[in-house]
Amino acid sequence: MALEKLLDTKWRLFLPRVISMTIILVGMAAWQVYRERSYRREFIVQQLEIVADRIANGYEHKQDISNFLKFVDTYFTRSQFFGHLKLAVYDYSNWKTIDSTGNPIHLSLEEKDSIKKDISSGHEYTYHNLPTLDNGNYVYIAKSSINANNGRQVIIVAALSNDNMLNEFIEKSSNEIWIIVLALALVSFTAAYISARRFSRNITLLREIATRSANENDFMPGEDFSRDELGEIARQIVTLYNARTEALDRLEREHDIAMHAMEEKALQKRQLTNNINHELKTPIGVIKGYLDILADEQLDPETQRHFIEKARNHANRLVNLMQDVSAITRLEEGQNQISTERLDFHDIAYSFANDVAESGIMGNMKFIHEIPLGCFVRGNYNLLMAVIQNLAKNAANYSRGTECHLEAHAGDDNFYYFRFWDNGVGVSREHLEHIFERFYRIDSGRARKSGGTGLGLAIVYNTIIAHHGKIKASSHPATGGFMIEFSLPKWK
Repeated sequence: MALEKLLDTKWRLFLPRVISMTIILVGMAAWQVYRERSYRREFIVQQLEIVADRIANGYEHKQDISNFLKFVDTYFTRSQFFGHLKLAVYDYSNWKTIDSTGNPIHLSLEEKDSIKKDISSGHEYTYHNLPTLDNGNYVYIAKSSINANNGRQVIIVAALSNDNMLNEFIEKSSNEIWIIVLALALVSFTAAYISARRFSRNITLLREIATRSANENDFMPGEDFSRDELGEIARQIVTLYNARTEALDRLEREHDIAMHAMEEKALQKRQLTNNINHELKTPIGVIKGYLDILADEQLDPETQRHFIEKARNHANRLVNLMQDVSAITRLEEGQNQISTERLDFHDIAYSFANDVAESGIMGNMKFIHEIPLGCFVRGNYNLLMAVIQNLAKNAANYSRGTECHLEAHAGDDNFYYFRFWDNGVGVSREHLEHIFERFYRIDSGRARKSGGTGLGLAIVYNTIIAHHGKIKASSHPATGGFMIEFSLPKWK
């Protein structure tokens, strides 16, 4: 466990592979060296056996072996290590030399006894490998044969000098094997290191991602992983992490937006409540005052009618205020629940123009509409008629102008675009951004005198928004009067 903590993933992957491959390669190499050495020793023994067999056959078949001994002496002297080959034929009974090449081989008594013991036991050959008891330090074999001429039993000894050349011949293959093993080890270790490094890179990246994700709130990991199974898993983990992070961020933003909206709505409700209380106090107080006077004082009929008329006007103003509050509340709470139908906005504007002409509700101000025929919109008739009425009443009460205009044109998208403007005094810039707020008045004294509730433009704003349109207030570029631009969706 302590070693695992000290080593990173790359080395924990690399070292077991290297150790395993080292054990396998060294074991295979040692086995191959052993087999190669055994094979070369067997080769030497086989060569000695061949020579001994040839001499034995010559004795058994009455052949002259002197020529063969000369051939052996001439042929094998050309070899690096067989050049020291010695052959000798001994009498079995007294170990006298019958034939030989080079100097006779001197065998010790122990060797002679060992050879005779093997021959008497029925062995074809008697092997004397390294080390030898002979003072000349030879590797030799002995074979028994019977001379066909005289029936005498002989012992044939083939000996090879155990010198450095012989050892070099036996050991030579092991050096080559170890060189090959070293080359294979280098290639295998390099491949194992590259593989471990490539494999552990994904794990290292994931660990870095986990560490940075825990410490850095705004960290977004990339996907620079290898193109393999682990890399694919790592990319999926990163994708899931990024998706989860984005979802959490989105939920947090939505939560903040929802909380802000709730706080804004609560603030608006408090403001609306306060404004309603403020707006209700004046007409109720006035009505109560007039009623108290009428009840307590003895007034002449003319004064009574005057006070009653004043109380009636404030009562009407109170009724209008409650109606407007109810309308704006329904619009805010049911924007997606209003019923819509196919409406020709030209007909709506034309109907309102006729009502203005017959009733004279706008006084001396003219209402001019320029709405094209077939201006079909998706909307609610009563709400859109209320929009025109509120805009026209606002212009008649506050603009001090002589005419107001309602214009429309079709856009390239799915909306009609409208402009309502007058040729009055207009509204200054500091008031435009607040013009659609509830109970907002540029001149509160004049507004109350005109009987307005302060909710007309707020109702217009909420009506357009409920119809999925847009609305803004500005000054007319030519006349400088007050102008409102809004859009309504086309009927499809």
